[in-house]
Amino acid sequence: MTPEKKRLFVMGGVAFAIAAGLSTLLYYQHEGIERRRAEVATLKQQIEQDKELLQKTPDLVKKVIIQRETDAIVKEMLSDEKDVTNLARTLNRFSEESGFTLSSVKDGTRTTRKSKEDFERVSYTLAFEADAFQLLSFLHKIESHKRFMSVVAFKLQAANRNEYTQDAPPRHRVTLDLETYVYAPTGNAKEVKIDHYDKKKELLISEISKRGAELRFPAYDYRGQRARRDPWIDPRVPVDGGPTMPIEDQIALVDGLSEKALEVQKVWDEAQAAENLIQTMKLRADLETKLALLEEEIRRVDSAGFLVFVPALRRFDKNVVEVVAGVRTAMAKGEGGQGPSTALLRETHEAMQRHIDIQEYELALAAFATVESRLGLADQDPLKEPLVQGIRELKHLADTVLAFEKIELRIGGVAIYEGKDPVVLINGQAYGEGDMLDEELIVHNIRPDQIEFAFRELILARPLEIRPSG
Repeated sequence: MTPEKKRLFVMGGVAFAIAAGLSTLLYYQHEGIERRRAEVATLKQQIEQDKELLQKTPDLVKKVIIQRETDAIVKEMLSDEKDVTNLARTLNRFSEESGFTLSSVKDGTRTTRKSKEDFERVSYTLAFEADAFQLLSFLHKIESHKRFMSVVAFKLQAANRNEYTQDAPPRHRVTLDLETYVYAPTGNAKEVKIDHYDKKKELLISEISKRGAELRFPAYDYRGQRARRDPWIDPRVPVDGGPTMPIEDQIALVDGLSEKALEVQKVWDEAQAAENLIQTMKLRADLETKLALLEEEIRRVDSAGFLVFVPALRRFDKNVVEVVAGVRTAMAKGEGGQGPSTALLRETHEAMQRHIDIQEYELALAAFATVESRLGLADQDPLKEPLVQGIRELKHLADTVLAFEKIELRIGGVAIYEGKDPVVLINGQAYGEGDMLDEELIVHNIRPDQIEFAFRELILARPLEIRPSG
């Protein structure tokens, strides 16, 4: 091989080697570029994910803080094992406070929870007898309890209306199914620390409070029966009678009388605790006035039969009649052998006079009956004797009027002519002034509109029901 060819061959080999090297270098450079491109794409994706996470993190932190702060409220609402164990005792206390006793409590029935739930459902079945308002009071206590309880069903067998008595209203037979929950977290995840937790919580206090208010039970004050009726048995009126006064008015009447009875009891207690005789005398005088007026109202209520709403009548007997009777009995024991006080006699006389003035003669006699058994002792006191005499005269008046009203007098008409004695037709027979119908009844005066009779030393009149003739 000639030198020239050899030189060309070497140069060609070198060029080839260089070309091959450059090709290899370009290949590896291309691979590097593709790898860098893949890394850049991955990095961009990671950056986007990190950006998204950064954007979501504040909202997630917010939700976590709110959830942590409201978890305490949820735990208060859901019973733990100890609460469930004591719940039967709590239910018994609720029933006693509502006015009845639980007949039976079947408890402890648990519903198998799902694996992801943090609570178990526990069922109770209660049996008892109660009136409508005791039942409502019991349900109110369940509703208001800090631990969540749910009445899922109840069965009520209404009482018979004829079972109503003065001592207690009829009670319905009730079976009630109740559920509560046991809080038992299943998760074991560790709590993640949040930087500057307290400061972030303060910024969220409004939302935490709002969420807490949504979870807590709204407060409600059960105000009892008031003027409502039992929807399963209406106790407003006795079985054999209807109301003579609206129920609301009967309740208001008893409320007013109850307040007066409380005032009477208060004055009596103050009189008992008085530090000197003068104060005692003033209080006793005030007491006699209040007692007499209240007793007058009691007689009027009893006589008129205003109270037919049984709960109102029961309250009237317990809070008014029994209180007044108790004070009267205590006062009578303190009289010793002196009989009723001057103040009592004076108030009795005034009460009888008021009854007679409005023609309540039976009530006047009822007022007299309150002191009748002790008037004999008062007769022996010269200062009391005039009052006693006045009381007896009023009794005589009331007795006479009532006896006169029972006499059958059919007045057919009168004949009055100038210059002639008037004549009246009574029970089909003609009578003139001064004529006697019987040994106690005399025609005293004949007038165009009424006939006056003398009866037991009193002048009493009967009106004419027809126009006189002549």
